[in-house]
Amino acid sequence: MRRLLYLLLGALGFTACNDNNNGMMCEYGTSTVQFTVKGRVTDADGKPIKGIVISSKEVNYFSENGGLEAVTGEDGQFATQRVKAIGIHGKLLFTDIDGAENGGEFETQTVELHTLPETKIAEGDGGWDMGEYEVTANVKLKAK
Repeated sequence: MRRLLYLLLGALGFTACNDNNNGMMCEYGTSTVQFTVKGRVTDADGKPIKGIVISSKEVNYFSENGGLEAVTGEDGQFATQRVKAIGIHGKLLFTDIDGAENGGEFETQTVELHTLPETKIAEGDGGWDMGEYEVTANVKLKAK
């Protein structure tokens, strides 16, 4: 049945793909964006927190790009690698993995990507490529 469907779609000029990393199906012509996430993680008083792990969840990225992972530096700043994805959707998790070593113990916080400010930094190709964006995630973590 699946082969028949692919044959029919191919005859109509469509194709399908399978994102092996997320198990997500997509159809030829699916709009994509490229984006990075940058920001700063602080405590409730605005003091930077180092060693916070930023990871992604439910982001429909293409497997060859990896995911959105980063660790904050001494100044609380972080930047992820650029990913190619089907829209800027999903979640970022901010996790304190070193306990009190970074000045306290902090609760894990989840942030929805679509709620964060984004800046378009490059135009797309005019087709299904919607361009390149930079998303800003300045997060204040609560102490445990």
